[in-house]
Amino acid sequence: MGFCTSWAIDIHKAEHEWLEVVEVDLHLKKLGSNFHGRRIVHVSDLHYSRTVSSKYLKHCIGRINQLNADVVILTGDYITYDIYGRYRKKAASLIGKIESRYGSYACLGNHDYGVDGVCASLQRESLHRMIEDMAARGVNVLRNKSSVLEIDDQSLRFVGLGDLWADDFEPDKAFNGTCEDTAVIALAHNPEAVTHLEGFGFDAVMCGHTHGVRAQVARIFGRPFLNWHNYHAGLYEVGDKKVYVNRGLGRLGRPISNARPEITVFNLC
Repeated sequence: MGFCTSWAIDIHKAEHEWLEVVEVDLHLKKLGSNFHGRRIVHVSDLHYSRTVSSKYLKHCIGRINQLNADVVILTGDYITYDIYGRYRKKAASLIGKIESRYGSYACLGNHDYGVDGVCASLQRESLHRMIEDMAARGVNVLRNKSSVLEIDDQSLRFVGLGDLWADDFEPDKAFNGTCEDTAVIALAHNPEAVTHLEGFGFDAVMCGHTHGVRAQVARIFGRPFLNWHNYHAGLYEVGDKKVYVNRGLGRLGRPISNARPEITVFNLC
């Protein structure tokens, strides 16, 4: 695997946002030769909210659009818990401005599902509206389902998983119809999903969620607990599979971790 980095500075409210572009050579054994040299750009955790501005995210999208992407992958948390729905449509509009030759594929993150304790039907309606808004702007949202990209009769399948913490994780459904002789890239917001994917046919899984932090305090049913990430940033080899964890764009948790926001470029080979 090869790595290289570049960065840019954006100043917003006297803060410096160091946006790092990480390039990775990604070898997939079953990948057809027509996909060799193609570029997949991976983005995660925009967290559009009061603390992550449209100005900053537009800067990030402008940088993405300079990277000559064949495909863009997005791995969830497009908003931070958005009780009143102020940011969902705006996030979909921003994401819709991302450019690539063969489209964008997305899974969902825990924040996209809503806030515990809020009316379940309201949460579902807000989530469905956001998915529809993203789809209307050309984003293929994969919620426990897959989609095949074909280039000159060769295929690459993307499998999108529902979020683990949101209890929407259905790998049996998501991987239904996958073929052993086709390369598969899975999208899962939380990298801990990898521990539940033994026996499923994928070559690589792309994740976000951690913001580059190995351990963080999370809340389940209102109670805090320490969540330890086995995979917290960068590339991992798990048997014959590859796992990549993107540090995300939004600054949620970053004052503690001091991890730089990231855009990942995979050069397929």
